[in-house]
Amino acid sequence: MTKDPTAGYGTPGAVALHAVTAFGVTLAEALEATGLDGACALLTSPSAYQVARVVGHTCVTRDGPADLAAVYEARVFAPDVELRWMESASASAVVLAEDEELLPGSFGDRLDPLPAVRTIEARYLVWGAVQDAADGWATLSSARVGVRDVPALTAVRHGRVRLAAREYVAVDPEHGNAYVAEERLLGFEPYQASEREVEGAA
Repeated sequence: MTKDPTAGYGTPGAVALHAVTAFGVTLAEALEATGLDGACALLTSPSAYQVARVVGHTCVTRDGPADLAAVYEARVFAPDVELRWMESASASAVVLAEDEELLPGSFGDRLDPLPAVRTIEARYLVWGAVQDAADGWATLSSARVGVRDVPALTAVRHGRVRLAAREYVAVDPEHGNAYVAEERLLGFEPYQASEREVEGAA
């Protein structure tokens, strides 16, 4: 009997991650094509790293509209879909989803589906404690990174925030080794540390 190399990791069950890509599209065009209104966005520009929310074919921070013309890399994500965009000689975008029907029809280049034997729900603790929450935004503050606002946390009044993600575990058909082949961001979520975790924190 062959041992399952993924035993003990994540949630068993085969799932396929579908993807479609396009070239020569602006970030605004990619946002409009995917229809990710309300999704979270991580925007990287030469002078800033912003956490934003998608509104139509643009992104807004708590302070107002983001300057998409200055952005050279973006990850935009909702629970079911993620858009990745990068500025290059020919700006490229890729959209990932488990449900193939959620992929934008205007993106003509389909990639081969990624077959995964398991998925792992991952969580990343965001720097800072919640200082305030209003109008769908939570303000996080820490001595190391200062103040940052993150979207989609209307119920959070205190505690911490985590970034949720899903990892897709594939198996090498030649050697049988299991590995995380891809990861898709899902969204921000509230997190309450236990007393033991707080006491043990550095």
